[in-house]
Amino acid sequence: MIGGNISGINFSGLATGIDTESIIQKLTELQARPLQRLMARKSKLNARMSAFDQFQGLVRNLQTAAGALSTRNAFGILKGTSSDTNVVTVNPSAEALPGTYEIRVSRLAQAHKIVSGAHSSDTAEFGVSGRFLLNGKVIEVNPTDTLRSIASKINNANAGVTASIISADGGQYYLTLTANETGKNSQIQLAEIGGNLVLTPTLKLVTYDEFVRNQQANAVLSNRFRSATESIGSLFGISSPSAGVIRINGVDIALDFGVDSLNSIANKINSAGAGVTATVETETENGTTFYRLKIDGGGSLPTLADPDNLLKQLGVLQNRYQNELVQAQDAEFTIDGFSFRRSKNQITDAIPGVTFTLLSADATNPKTATLTLTRDTDAVKRNVQGFIDAYNALVDFLKQNASFNKETLETGLLFGDTTVSLVRDSILQRIVNPVSGLDGTLRVLAQVGVMLGEDGKLTLSDNTLTQKLSEDLNGVVRLFTAQGTATNPSISFVSATDSTRSSPVGGYEVVITQVATKATATASGAQTAARTTSETLTFSGSLFGNETYSITLDPGTTIDDTIARINSDSRLKNLVVASKDSSGRLVIEAKNYGSANSFRVVSNLPAGADNSGIGTTGIDAKGQDVAGTINGEPATGRGQFLTGNSGNPNTDGLQIRVTATTPGTYGVVHFTRGVADQVRLYARQVTDIVNGDLKYARDTLQDQIKAIDDQMQKIREEVTRKQLMLREQFARLERTISQMQSQSARLSAMTGGAGMMNRFGR
Repeated sequence: MIGGNISGINFSGLATGIDTESIIQKLTELQARPLQRLMARKSKLNARMSAFDQFQGLVRNLQTAAGALSTRNAFGILKGTSSDTNVVTVNPSAEALPGTYEIRVSRLAQAHKIVSGAHSSDTAEFGVSGRFLLNGKVIEVNPTDTLRSIASKINNANAGVTASIISADGGQYYLTLTANETGKNSQIQLAEIGGNLVLTPTLKLVTYDEFVRNQQANAVLSNRFRSATESIGSLFGISSPSAGVIRINGVDIALDFGVDSLNSIANKINSAGAGVTATVETETENGTTFYRLKIDGGGSLPTLADPDNLLKQLGVLQNRYQNELVQAQDAEFTIDGFSFRRSKNQITDAIPGVTFTLLSADATNPKTATLTLTRDTDAVKRNVQGFIDAYNALVDFLKQNASFNKETLETGLLFGDTTVSLVRDSILQRIVNPVSGLDGTLRVLAQVGVMLGEDGKLTLSDNTLTQKLSEDLNGVVRLFTAQGTATNPSISFVSATDSTRSSPVGGYEVVITQVATKATATASGAQTAARTTSETLTFSGSLFGNETYSITLDPGTTIDDTIARINSDSRLKNLVVASKDSSGRLVIEAKNYGSANSFRVVSNLPAGADNSGIGTTGIDAKGQDVAGTINGEPATGRGQFLTGNSGNPNTDGLQIRVTATTPGTYGVVHFTRGVADQVRLYARQVTDIVNGDLKYARDTLQDQIKAIDDQMQKIREEVTRKQLMLREQFARLERTISQMQSQSARLSAMTGGAGMMNRFGR
């Protein structure tokens, strides 16, 4: 076949001799010329898109820099110095206050470390069975255990101790135990359970001599326990707990750790006539309450005997360590003459907002250093300069990409973009305009040394800012940050969100229709006699996560004992406070205000003069949330905190604290946004990835690029269709001419044959 397309190969012009493919290319090139213009336009749009993305990134950088200046903490930065960093180092937080403190360090906290006697092998089996307590954890010893396997068991017991083995010269092996924490309370406790087969003769960790572990004057104390009412065996997690006798001043007292708690042990000691007084003391550390058994000998230290190792298990007595390498020790130091004792060398709770670390000490001549906390003006100035630099980077970029050159008539990629111009102008207005609502003398950035130059860029007068930070720190803070104040002492500003609008000059009026109250349960009658039987109080309700929590009050306890028990309980002390009213009745009050802190308390005993008076019917204690309006707009109360509802036109997210005790109108709340906070908020809004102005502008550019791509695709499809049509037309022409040539050849052949016949006939 002549012409057409066979297997993608064009055979054109074979019949006519015409270069049809060249003709087709020329014809379609004319039709495709608009593609070049569209591609050039797309290239410009892509360049514009790239510049736009850079602009958006610079706005986000400005948002970050403004955010670093938009809170009060940015201006409360402190720097701490130590006169001797070999003694103390210091690290203040944003909550710290300026000041100077003299630290004298007499002791550093130390972690307890002991080592066993010598062993000839670390892999030889001991061949004995037994159990011992290590810091309240039970370690089982089997006949096949070795020094190495015992070390492994100790490390797996989570007893707060690390065990290791030392291989010394002469083929001697030693088991070392090191407390994981520093401090006196980290002293390693070791006690046999049952006989004396393991710790002394086998492991060689202790001797047979004894000493009192914890002594206060003429009193001895046990280790710390997490409960005073659970059985000792339960606290240890021991199956088949120990039972036997202890001997105090020659008097035998039978104990059974399967049932006895610290409270019951104290009661047994007090009723034994041993000439001592036993009590259960409470200690709180890092929010956790611990309990100790205290045995007070009065005029002299009581004599103790422990045939069944019960006092050792309680931590009252301890077999002496075979070798004590480092004693457990608390850090001891003074601050401006006030004495402190801490279990760690890193101190976080002595000076509010300040962490300092003790590094050296001397018990005879305490090591001394002076800590100085001053406002870090340089850090504040760095933050201000960071804001200025971020803004100036934006200005420089726009000079290159959104300007018009009058001489060359060239324009930047973003010249004439209304969104870019709007964002630039809006940011500039927030920087140079006075902050509305401020009642001080500082209202514009120029007053603190941030000046706008003729080149459109910001500069900082270091001296002016330093002076203003010294003269009027609060004024500088209000000029930059979001701040709120209230005119009535019963109302205080807490916080606001990005949805909260700055208040007008008159502020937002606060009207309270209901004040907050605490849930309070008051017993029906006073307890006037000690309990004759145990009593269980059960708490429930929203304050307790809608679960139940119970405590048991032992026989012989009074109303004062009940109050002390509730206020020292590891869980209750964080939720409620117990007291008694003028009539002597038990009062249990939630620590915090509001309905979320409501609770119910019920007793297992009918109310009587020898118990709490709560009764079996129980008492429902209801807390009440504050209620009212801010600026006449609805607000939601939670405890004493009142927050403007979401969607409010002005007070959305504005939160105040109301300490008023009666309903009424309580003045107004003023809320202002300083320059940095205004810029931060505006930059966040315009760069929002969902609804920001820059997002819409970028989408418009993308739509234009897509429209060009669609238009170019249509042109390509039309050119392709035109090429196919022309090829088909030329193919038909070739076929027609080819057929005509074939017919002409046949005719020529026919006419030529007839002439020959005529010649033959003649």
